[in-house]
Amino acid sequence: MFKNSELFTLPAGPPELCFDKNEFTKKTFSVDDFLQEHRNAGSLEEIRDDLGVYLKVLRSAMIELINEDYADFVNLSANLIGLDQSIEGIQIPLRHLQQEIEGVRSILGDNMNELSECLRQKQQLRNMKKSLKSLGRVNESLEKLSEMLEVNDDSSIRPEMLERAAQEFVQMQFNINCCEKYLNEDIKERIDGLREKIFRQSRDYFLSVLEDRNRQGLEQSLRIYYTLEGCSVAEDIFRKEIVASSMDRVISESSLQNSVQGLTGIYNRIFEFVSIQMKDLLQLTQGRNVAQIKGYDFFLNSFWVEVERRLETHMASIFAPGNPDAFYVKYRATLQFLAQLESILATPEAIDQFRNHAQYKSFQIRWNLPVYFQIRFQEIGGAVEGSCSRQISSGLLSKSGDIQMVPFVTALSCISQCWSDAIYLPQLFHRFWKLSLQILARLCTWTDEVLAVKKWNAAEANIKRIDFLVFLLTDCIKLLGKMPGLLQMATGKIPQELKEHSGDLKKCLDDTKEALKSRIESVENAVLSELTAESEQYIRQITDIPRLYRKTNRDIPSKACSYVSQLLAPSLAFKKRYMHEINERMNNYLQRLYSRLTEQFYSQVSEVLTSVQKTEESLRRLKNLREKSSNANVTSTERSGMSDDDKIRLQLQVDVIYWVAEIEKLGLKRNQIDKLPELIRLVEESTKIRMEE
Repeated sequence: MFKNSELFTLPAGPPELCFDKNEFTKKTFSVDDFLQEHRNAGSLEEIRDDLGVYLKVLRSAMIELINEDYADFVNLSANLIGLDQSIEGIQIPLRHLQQEIEGVRSILGDNMNELSECLRQKQQLRNMKKSLKSLGRVNESLEKLSEMLEVNDDSSIRPEMLERAAQEFVQMQFNINCCEKYLNEDIKERIDGLREKIFRQSRDYFLSVLEDRNRQGLEQSLRIYYTLEGCSVAEDIFRKEIVASSMDRVISESSLQNSVQGLTGIYNRIFEFVSIQMKDLLQLTQGRNVAQIKGYDFFLNSFWVEVERRLETHMASIFAPGNPDAFYVKYRATLQFLAQLESILATPEAIDQFRNHAQYKSFQIRWNLPVYFQIRFQEIGGAVEGSCSRQISSGLLSKSGDIQMVPFVTALSCISQCWSDAIYLPQLFHRFWKLSLQILARLCTWTDEVLAVKKWNAAEANIKRIDFLVFLLTDCIKLLGKMPGLLQMATGKIPQELKEHSGDLKKCLDDTKEALKSRIESVENAVLSELTAESEQYIRQITDIPRLYRKTNRDIPSKACSYVSQLLAPSLAFKKRYMHEINERMNNYLQRLYSRLTEQFYSQVSEVLTSVQKTEESLRRLKNLREKSSNANVTSTERSGMSDDDKIRLQLQVDVIYWVAEIEKLGLKRNQIDKLPELIRLVEESTKIRMEE
């Protein structure tokens, strides 16, 4: 009859209301929020009046709704007549049924409790019966064990009887667990005595088969201990009685001092013990063979724990890193010894278990590799720093070898030492790789220090700055060429577990190569600056050319001035002297050098031609005065038909022609030299004479 509230629509109110009718149907409707939101729409009196108006609208709508559904309302009220009496008639039988159900539930609960108590008593009787039966079997086992162990006396042990006694003892232990609370003190003492006796006989038999090297008896003895759940007891007996006594004669400072082979000899004797005296034990207890006796680990629990403990306490001197050479030999011998021990182990799982053993890790930690590396770092780094700290002079040049600078020779030698078989350890790969990069970085820093020297005393250094820079340049280039070899050297030494990171080595070295390339460029610029400084002083002589021809009555120029040859001399001498060292880069250096000089050449020639032109214009103003003079006053220059200014221009062109010709003799083209085409055009335009290509 009533509509769903979600589908119900409120009647519309007058449009002048200060609120929206739909706000009343919101689930989050709140009177306080409603007033807060509409307080600005009108005063409280206006809101009250609007609410009253809308209330009348709602009442009218409700009356209309009732009128529409009046028949339904009447039918509903008629149907509800007599409903209370019907409900009361149903309640009485329901109460009777409830009482009957509660009575049945109470009876069932009492029966369940009685049944549970009976079952508990029955289980208790069963357990007691079982315990009494086990107690009887314990007494029977005690009698059997007493008879069996009496057959085996201390002088003659029958292994078959001992094995049967072990099985009986285990069976007795099972029965004891079932009736332990019923055992009296006499039985407990008797059990303890038999336990002590069977383990004593097992120990005696175990030691006897070990001494006789009876493999079959050893296998039987191990089975007896396994049956008795005494694997750890057998391991402890072997460690104390066999391993300890044997290592007493092997592992000691006196044995180390008297050993011809040193620590290697000690390790050989230890390895001989484990490979010979423990051969049968390891074969019977290790591997995946069907006949393997499980539960034992004589290698770790008997051999290794005892040997490692004695190495740490009885030969502590082997761990001292003070003498790096001796430390290296001992550590390498130790690594070889550990590798030999791993070769004995039958499975990869056993090897992993060996490496993860607490005493294995403790043994590795005792070898103070960081201190060893620090000593090597001081030796190697000190040698590099010493060579780089020497005064810059001819003494830094090596007498022989491909590399000429002592710091470079020392650095390469030290890097080779880092990876030599007498110094390098795989466990320190990352440290030696970092040291190699540091050595290369120190060379770059030393190169910067050399370039930073501005005041060069050739007398004290006993070598010219440019010669020193050329040696530095060639060594940097050669060192750059040796980078792949250094990478190959390091890659060949990388441990197996770091093979996947070998690509990172190349990235590290690429950064170093870039740093070295930037130093090569800096040294090249310094060399070119030195050559430029030696040559550019002669360019200033171009400004002297006007003085050579003005009012001197010189002949028409036909050959270049001497300054051009002087200008070329340093570069030609440089090429002749160092062509072998920097053959591939020589043309590039000359091209850059002549570009610098040509730019200055152009500047000086342009300045001279400008000055000549200004002078010529000044003289032209005086031309009329000269024409009025007598023929006797005419200069020889005028008779020759070429003025002094023309001779100056021609001389400059001759000089440029010679300059270009000498450059081309060196295999360089005109367009390779900056400003050279402009220089040629400049002198051609001044003389109107075109130079041949």
